[in-house]
Amino acid sequence: MKKIYSITALALTLLTGSAFAQSQRMVLAEEFTQASCGPCASQNPNFNALLAGNTQKVIGLKYQTNWPGVDPMNTQTQTWVGPRVTYYNVSGVPYATLDGTPQTGGSYSGAPANWNQSKIDTRYAVTSPFTLSASHSFDATYANVDMTIDIACTQATSGTFSLRVALVEKEINFCQAPGTNGETDFYGVMRKMVPNAIGTALAGSWTAGQTQQLTFSTAIPTYVYDLKQVAVVVFIQNDATKEVFQAGISEPLPIAIDASLKNCSLPSADITCVSGFDPSITITNEGSTTINSVDLTYSITGGSVINYTANTTIAPGGNATITLPNIPIATFPSTFTCTVASVNGGNDYVTGNNSYSVTLYQIPVNVSVAPVTQDFVATTFPPVNWTRINGGGTATFTRSTVGATAANGSTKMDFYNSAAGDVEYLYTPKVDLSTLTNPVLTFKLAKASYTGFIDQCDIVASTDCGATWTTIWTKSDPQLTTSGAATAAFTPTSGSTTQWRNENASLSAFAGQTEVLIAFKAISGFGNNMYIDDINIQSTTGIGENETLNSISVFPTITSGDVYVNMNNIKSDSNVISIYDAQGKLVETFVSSANANSQVYINLAKFESGIYMIHVQANSQVIVKKVVLEK
Repeated sequence: MKKIYSITALALTLLTGSAFAQSQRMVLAEEFTQASCGPCASQNPNFNALLAGNTQKVIGLKYQTNWPGVDPMNTQTQTWVGPRVTYYNVSGVPYATLDGTPQTGGSYSGAPANWNQSKIDTRYAVTSPFTLSASHSFDATYANVDMTIDIACTQATSGTFSLRVALVEKEINFCQAPGTNGETDFYGVMRKMVPNAIGTALAGSWTAGQTQQLTFSTAIPTYVYDLKQVAVVVFIQNDATKEVFQAGISEPLPIAIDASLKNCSLPSADITCVSGFDPSITITNEGSTTINSVDLTYSITGGSVINYTANTTIAPGGNATITLPNIPIATFPSTFTCTVASVNGGNDYVTGNNSYSVTLYQIPVNVSVAPVTQDFVATTFPPVNWTRINGGGTATFTRSTVGATAANGSTKMDFYNSAAGDVEYLYTPKVDLSTLTNPVLTFKLAKASYTGFIDQCDIVASTDCGATWTTIWTKSDPQLTTSGAATAAFTPTSGSTTQWRNENASLSAFAGQTEVLIAFKAISGFGNNMYIDDINIQSTTGIGENETLNSISVFPTITSGDVYVNMNNIKSDSNVISIYDAQGKLVETFVSSANANSQVYINLAKFESGIYMIHVQANSQVIVKKVVLEK
């Protein structure tokens, strides 16, 4: 296979026919980080961007530590990470050294946030007494990797030198965060050190022109996610001072055969309204050789494995979508799994992307006729005919014993313990809205925030069992918050008038529909808990509201922009006015104080021409008025 050399190999070549002089340095950035470390998630994006902008000056090497929480990459590599933690006496993460030296100037010594372009440039300008080059190649079955490292001294030097060699994956991408801090993309991750974390001792004294070649061969760890990302990072370090004198890298090599089923845009959990499943699989050719056939195996939980051969031509970089034969599902939830068995009749050596799975939940077939209410008094959860989907996170919707009006129950979304990026769903039964006038979903909400972390809740509706969705309500912190910020896990007080807030989402876009599926969609920002209670799907004119209805008027109903809402004899201290477009999307909301009589001015001129529904929430009721905007 073609061998790829680091930039320092060029410096070695230029020695021929010239006087010995010190060599251009490649700076080494070693970072200790962790997939469940909050400060790591906040500092790594800028740090990674800084390294990515300096690839001709800096080589990155990341060690995933075994604290403060869960990190599968550490579980795989702690044998080598542990000695490096001890070597640098690392006591907290994130921690990064520049050529062996922690940087100061910020929150604490060693924080990646202390790095900047000037520090990189300054170190890069310091020449090195060594040149260092590396190359690697795989054996025929991609089970082993052979490495060659060439060292040349360009100016006499001495010290307690060691050569360290690390297999890394230059990029690891997870569809879901492997830890609790929300990070899904990791760069320059150490996967194995050869022959070990101590390295190989080098001569203590070097003279100009002195050279040494070292070769290593090692098995590729089975836990490596993607062979196409495997690189070799090498560096010479003075163990007496911990200064790194030179670094080099052998960049990743192409892989001939690699069929991938990995697709992070596909859900890990989904719903169906039927008892069978027609799976659709996208195969991507991530190798350098054209694919002509892919042998697949697929199954559903508890069912037999089905073999299927996709005879399709896929050029390198291309993809093909395959619809597999229908597979029956006897019980729900069930997990569908599809795996690549072989490619072009032979092995696919990149196995980390060979499988796709989705857990399927069945929406009950019966339809509930509105009005529909849910107060979570019953201890069964999810309630009868409701469906909960755990999107793969550590926490999801559960029942709580606190309630909006009494200690009778609510549903809790545990944002406090869910990783950033987790998406959780709670589905209502399918609802028949055909008998309602101006249908609306009302509920009571209690939510605290956690400073610096933003959670979000959407309410979405579908008339085709989730094939397409319309967002009818969305809020994120701080608008989502009802109780301010808290550092402890939030639990509201039952019946509190200050912690619980009335909310409503218009269903006017679905009026007359006989099967509407509604879902609460929680998107975690690793913030603080949310509670929902007293969900009602009803008509805005259906529950004893005639007095309030007659007290509220809107004029003109056809306008070029100006609209006035008259509220007569409304005794509520505050009224929420929300404006929805014809598709049921919330476009504006605000709170208006009202005494015995009040008139509220609304300017619609900033919106596009069309039909708008003005929702006035007063006296615990929601009144909807239609206005036509013609500009």
